[in-house]
Amino acid sequence: MMTEPNNTQNQPAPQIAALQRRSWPVGERERRLLPLSLALGYLAVSLLMDWRGGRLPGLGVTVLAAGWYAALFLYRGTAGLERRVNRVLLGAAALLALAFALFSNQWFRFWNCGALLLLVAVHTWELCGGARLPWQEAGMLPERLGLLVKGPFVRCGAFLDAAGVVKQSRSLSRSLPAAVGIAVTLPALWLVAGVLMDADALFALVAGSALRGLELRLGPTAGRLLLAVCAMPFVFSLLYFAAHTEGRAAERRERRRWDSLPAVILLGALDALYLFFLAVQSAALFGDRAYLAQAGISFAEYARSGFFQLAGLAGLNVAVILAAAWLCREGGALRVLATALVALTAVLLVSAAWRMTLYVSAYGLSFKRLLTYWGMGMLAILLILTVRKVWRREFRFFRAAAPIALAGWLLLNYCNVDAAAARYNAAQASAGRLPQSAVDDLVYGSFSCDGLRFMGETENTRWLRTEAARDCESWTTWSVSAFLAAKK
Repeated sequence: MMTEPNNTQNQPAPQIAALQRRSWPVGERERRLLPLSLALGYLAVSLLMDWRGGRLPGLGVTVLAAGWYAALFLYRGTAGLERRVNRVLLGAAALLALAFALFSNQWFRFWNCGALLLLVAVHTWELCGGARLPWQEAGMLPERLGLLVKGPFVRCGAFLDAAGVVKQSRSLSRSLPAAVGIAVTLPALWLVAGVLMDADALFALVAGSALRGLELRLGPTAGRLLLAVCAMPFVFSLLYFAAHTEGRAAERRERRRWDSLPAVILLGALDALYLFFLAVQSAALFGDRAYLAQAGISFAEYARSGFFQLAGLAGLNVAVILAAAWLCREGGALRVLATALVALTAVLLVSAAWRMTLYVSAYGLSFKRLLTYWGMGMLAILLILTVRKVWRREFRFFRAAAPIALAGWLLLNYCNVDAAAARYNAAQASAGRLPQSAVDDLVYGSFSCDGLRFMGETENTRWLRTEAARDCESWTTWSVSAFLAAKK
């Protein structure tokens, strides 16, 4: 009995046939995006290669952020900027990126890298309309970060179509996995090699010599351009994905409200505990050093201890109250107990601020100590918003808190914390309440050039000026603060 032969030569494999049917819409606009992707890849590679241990990039981050928005607007136009929220977010992103080029505080640069990445992710999909959740909801933060992580990989096929690299479906079926493999391998090798170089001095010497030799043979520009070509498909994919993704509005569901009794029990117990704590420490809170001496506690020990615990508990209390308001049904007992907890939390903040003020009056102001004052101020604002949420369930807490937090962070960046702290310490030293050595050590401790003009000529000063000169050697690490410090 004869069977009909399978026509395997004329029938494409199911996987390849599927890939043949998957073609991305590309045109002249997408082909113009190719050089933009290469330029952005070159900026990102330059930033990473000039990133030295302990010294984070400066002007390079500003230029990379400006390049991202320039590429996005050149590709898809300025649609979306007619909305006020997008204009505000664009201004906030520009100010945050500019702070890298103005100031040199390494702590701020570290935190601002994450803050700027999150802000650009939120703004990009607010402009392009590819997200399901609006910016007023806290759940949009993980959603848009997820889109930013997914974007470099899901539209690499569009890059191949725009570049005309792949003509056969079989080649396409192998090119996409290869591109993903390269994208995963390069950062993994960079991370593992960095750890190995840090773990073994001999390997660091050999690997460093090999990298310098490769850079000498290729030239710094050619080597970076080669890496930029490798990064180009993923930058293209991210831009294409951001511009073409259409988000669906999230379905509104009636949220189930739980019985408020568990929350009432929890809030009541916390209120009682904090009342007992405040009664115990009230004498110290409103007393003086003599009371502490009678209790056998030194002034420095009391001023230093407990601050971070109290500030942390204040933040935890805000989270507990908001969770109760979000999950539980309304009730008079819940409102009263939550409001009482807010009031007790406010007293905790006063206690924490008092302790920090004691410490600052004795040992001076530093970048981190001024940052704690800012944190307590933001917590106080959150407490006010929390009370409103407790008494008005329809109040959108995140919609009010997010702009306030963003504005507060920008204000903190631009008030030049290091210079403000150094100016205060110098005034205290002039009045004889603080030694000059403490002023120098506090400024040096922030690894910033912003407060150098208040320091005397010491070994720390010379080291900071040397680091400032090193920062000015490359445009990616350059900043106005480092430039002014290196000139002196």
